[in-house]
Formats: sequence, structure tokens, C-alpha cells
Amino acid sequence: MGKVLIGMRTTGLWLGVSILCFSLLGTHSVMAAEEKAAEGKVEVMGELAITATRTELSTFDTPSSVTVITEEQIKASPFERAEDIVRQAAGVFNFRHFTLHTNGIVSPLRMRGTGNNRTLLLVDGIPQNDNFNNAIAWVGWGYIPKDAIQRIEIVRGPMSALYGSEALGGVINIITKNPQSPRETTLTGKAGKGYTFGGEMFYSQKFQKWGVLLTGGFEGSRGFHMDDPPFPNAQKRYSDVWRVFGKAKYDFSPNTNVSFTGLYYNHDQGQGREFFFNHLALDQYWLNFNHKFDQGTLRLLVWMNRAHKKAFQDSAADNFSSLNRKEKFPSPYTWGADLQASLLPAPWATITMGATYRDIHWFYDEDYFQTLREAGSRGAQTYLSPFVNMDFRFFNGKLLANVGARYDWIESSKGRTWDTKPGGGRKPYQTDYPISWWTRVSPKGGIVFHPDPLTALRASAGTGFRAPNLFELYKTQIRQGGAFTRLPNPLLKPEKITSYEFGAERLLFNQLLVRGTFYQAFAYDYIGDKLIRSEVRGKPPRTFNEYQLENIGKVDIHGVEVEMEWNPRKDFSAFFNYTYNISRIRQDIQSPETEGNILPFEPIHKFHLGILYKNPRIANIFLLANYYDSMFYDSLNDFKQPGFFTLDASIYRTFANHVTLRLDAENIFNRRYAIFKDANSRTIVPGVLVMGKVILSF
Repeated sequence: MGKVLIGMRTTGLWLGVSILCFSLLGTHSVMAAEEKAAEGKVEVMGELAITATRTELSTFDTPSSVTVITEEQIKASPFERAEDIVRQAAGVFNFRHFTLHTNGIVSPLRMRGTGNNRTLLLVDGIPQNDNFNNAIAWVGWGYIPKDAIQRIEIVRGPMSALYGSEALGGVINIITKNPQSPRETTLTGKAGKGYTFGGEMFYSQKFQKWGVLLTGGFEGSRGFHMDDPPFPNAQKRYSDVWRVFGKAKYDFSPNTNVSFTGLYYNHDQGQGREFFFNHLALDQYWLNFNHKFDQGTLRLLVWMNRAHKKAFQDSAADNFSSLNRKEKFPSPYTWGADLQASLLPAPWATITMGATYRDIHWFYDEDYFQTLREAGSRGAQTYLSPFVNMDFRFFNGKLLANVGARYDWIESSKGRTWDTKPGGGRKPYQTDYPISWWTRVSPKGGIVFHPDPLTALRASAGTGFRAPNLFELYKTQIRQGGAFTRLPNPLLKPEKITSYEFGAERLLFNQLLVRGTFYQAFAYDYIGDKLIRSEVRGKPPRTFNEYQLENIGKVDIHGVEVEMEWNPRKDFSAFFNYTYNISRIRQDIQSPETEGNILPFEPIHKFHLGILYKNPRIANIFLLANYYDSMFYDSLNDFKQPGFFTLDASIYRTFANHVTLRLDAENIFNRRYAIFKDANSRTIVPGVLVMGKVILSF
């Protein structure tokens, strides 16, 4: 703990000195800018965002740390998937590489050092971390077509006060496009390294009160070798993906509208060996009703998410040369509703209140090919969550205050697990679990002070939690022929976090926006494996370990984020951000030897530098430079990835207003860094990747 306190004081002092330097550096320019601001010529507007307060508010006025990735930035990005696009933001880290295709163990996205599966992911406000996607709340963002995204809002810090479970590290909300006029139609063909190829279409048009948007396509890849050294019978990872996204919108009046959105996604993907592959088909639907009246707004959102997944795994007993089992998730689904009203009782106050309901159903089944054995699990969770958020403005908008809270009532029921021939010497079983309940109140609050029109000083504090998912509560997991057995625990408690932050934001030289933020968080009741039995059996002897999931961990987190946005000309812009984060294990009941160590997959230093040049007569060019400091792959900090630098780029130009030629390149310097690493092998990225596109517009 002493190391944490010393680090906290050091980084806090560093941030204070940095902010003071920024202030002194910009004194002359800011004084001139303030004179112009008094004449109404200069002001800091910020991007409008809805995720931080559930109402539309400028990022300049929010007490939370918010980043908005705009439609222009999304278009310029060389990446296709949202999970790759967001990695350029401060405080966000994505350890996965898209060529890995699947990673059904942990979510690839981490925010502010909170670790695995602790960032809430939304699409148009709809939670995506449910068990419909697979057993353990992993989300594969490949199902959201890039052309369908209007913007991506990233709110850092606990947000359970507005969104409930999962939001320990923060929230990422993908806002999809609405149909627009004039009509827009594009056809895209693409091809690149690894025999990657595909095609996409996009159509958007309004017909008076009606509007329609449709986009989708196919992408195939014959894949890459990524295992070092290669497994026996290794082959390239492959992928075939189909996706369709559509939205229909009807405007009853300028103040009232309703929209219906649906998407379908289907993939077949190989994971590096002949009998190690998976199939996923999912569909989602949501209905959104909005109404504005003189003193506020009303919104109703209803959704349903469904999925059907099959995963085939090979047998290590014969060098991975035959099928061992098939895992099935036969159409688990989630449905829910979110009702929200925002009221304006006074010009200086906004009150937002509402409630969310979620009903999650999860099914899991295992079939074995080499023995007469059946195993599986099932369960359900119900959420009922009222919330309130209040924003106040004082002294003509110079001082803004925000307070809010949410009450979550969660019931887990219908829990069952069974196995007719379990490994590890265990007897056949069928276990029905009792109903369990949790309740959680999550408050938050913050203030923003504008001493002048170009400066924002902010401070906020809040709490977050993650409820145990159905996998953790009800599924027995057996691996390595019974040598590894993990037992579920229906008595698990939610993971929790308490956090605060303070920072400053200022416009310098009328074109350089600088932000600095210090944050600290205390997380506890982290869920982990506790060893309850260990035996040595057989000839040759093998060790059989049995674990129980328990609330065993505490983590202390602190860090600094520095962000800069430079817009000197209309055709040129740049951004830079740096994140310093320490996530240190304070307590691990199962493995006290890890206490004081750094959490896995959490680099201490991260840099991003992006440059966008726009010239329709020559080309539009985007460069993204990234540096990630060394990080560990395990809690013991035995396996370490050295720091690495990558450069990504895109260049495109439109000819005759109808034909666009585009080239996207990732990892230009051909870095072969590891995604995973253990004592025997590594999973490495395939090096430089290049994709060419031809886009027809008409």
C-alpha cells in the first residue's frame, strides 16, 4: 500500500505541475483569447455527448472524463471494428488483435486499469455484456458495421450510477446513424493480406416523414499463422463473416419520432487447428421512441438480443488430430426496456429519471465425440433498476453540479448444472441451485467550474459494481482431461469499486485544447479461483486441481491522463494522449505471493498520436502512432511482454465524386509482439497488414 500512496502522490504532483505549466505557457494567448471571447468570437463548445449524463451535454461541461470519436475520425481510421477504433482514446487498452478472431475467455477491452470484463459496452444505450453473446459476457464488436456508426462516446470512470452492472472502468457507447437526406448509396470491394477479401453496401435516404438505412456485407480471410512455436497439426486461422444492419425511422412531428433497428451477424472462424473452430449467429432488435415537449423529453427503448453459438474443440491426447467435444449455446437471449424522462423545472436545472428492466436467459450444452457423456448448465437473471440524475447550472453557467444514483435489484434463478461422466474422478451429478438476490445503490457526483470561457476545472467521484454472471454462478468448467476443474459459486457477491478524479481543461493559442486528469480507485471483492483440492493420481502421475470461484481480490488503481487536440487549419488536425496507470494487487486470498504485483494486461505507459490531413485534390491521410509499455501476462508477473511501438495509416481520395480509392495499413513496421504468452508458447500478431478498397458512390 505504501508503494501505491507514494505513486499517487508522485503522479498527483506531476499532474499539478503539468497543469500549472500549461496555464503559464498559455497566459498571454489565453488573455487575448478571453478578450475575443468577451466579444463573442471565441468559445469552447466541445462535442455533444449523451452517455455521461443520459442527456445531451457538451463534453466541456461534463464532470466526467469523456472522449467522443466523431464520424470523421471513424471514417479516417484504418480499422474496421469498433473495438480497434476505440483503442486510440486515453485510458483504453485493447490487448486483442482482430486476426485472433475469437477470444471467448475475457473481454479484450480494459479501461482505467480495472481488468477483464469490467467495461460496459453499449449500442444505442443497449447493454451488450449480457450472457446472450456467450457464457462470460464477452463482446465481439465485429457485428457492428463501421458504416453504421455515427460516433463513439467513451466515459471513463465508474458509471453504475446511470448504467448499473459492468461499468467499473467506464462505458463505451456506440451511437448508430439515422437515415439522412440527400440519399447516400455506396458499394465497396476490398482485398488485402492473408487472402482477405469482401464487399459491403450502404444505403440511406429519407422520404418525407419516413427514413431507411441499410448496410452490410461479407468478409472472408484465409487467415494467418499466429502460434509460436506452432501447435501439432497447426493451420492458418480463417474467418468468414456476414453482417446486415438496418434502421427504419418515422417522424410523427419535428418533436416526436420512432425507429426500429435490427442487425444480423454470422461467422465461421478457425482458431489455428483443423478441429478447433466455432460458429456464431446472432440477431438483435430494438425499438426507440422519442418525444420532446416544452419542459423536457421522454424516451422509451425496448430491445431483444439473441445468439446461437457452437464451439468445436480438439483432443490433446492425440496431438490435436481429432474432435473431442462440441460446446453449444442454444439460442440464449436477453430482452429489456429502458424508460427515461428528462425534465427542465427551471432554466438552471435538468432532472433525468427512469428505470431499466433486463431479463437474461442462458443455456449451455456439451456433447462429447469420444465418450458417452453429456454436460451443461442453465440460468436466468432479472434486473430492475430505477435511477435519477440531476444537473444544475449556477452563476450564468460558470459552475455546474451533477448528482445521481441508481438502485439495482438483481435476481439469479433457474440455475442448474449437470454432467453424466465428469473428469477428475468426480461422480455424475445434476445440481439445482437456489435463487439468489443482490441489491446495490450506486451514487455519483461532480462539479465543473469555468473561471473563464476557455477553461474547465472538474472533480467527480462515484461507485461501480459488476454482478456475477451466470457462467460464474452456475457452470462447472473442466479442462485438460479433468486436471483442471473450476466449480461455480451461487453465493458470489458483486465486485465493487470506489473512485474519484480531478482535472483541468484549457484552450491555448485559440487552437490547442489541453486536458489533464488524475484518478484513483479502490476495487474489492474481485472474483477469482480459490484452490480447494489437489491430488496426484495415475501412472505417469498427474496433478488434479479443483478450484472454487470466490470473492478473493482487492486492487488499488491510480493514474494520469493527458490529452491534446490541435486544430490549426480546416485541412489539418492532430491529437495526442498519454496514460499512466498503476493497477496493483492489494489482496489475493488464494495467491498472497501476487500481492503488490501489477494486474495482467495493464501496461503502465500508453501513448497515442494521430494526424489527419484532408485535401480532396490530393488525398486524405490519417496516421496513428502507438506506444505500449511493457506488461505482464500473469498475476505472478513471470511472463512479460516488452514495450512496443506501432504505426497505422490510411490514405484515400475520391475521383469525379463517385469513385474512392483507399489503402489501409496496420502495424507498418511489422512488429511481431505477443498477444498471449506462457512458459511454452506465444500467440503473436501476424505483422504488417494492408487492405485496399474501391468505393463507388451514386
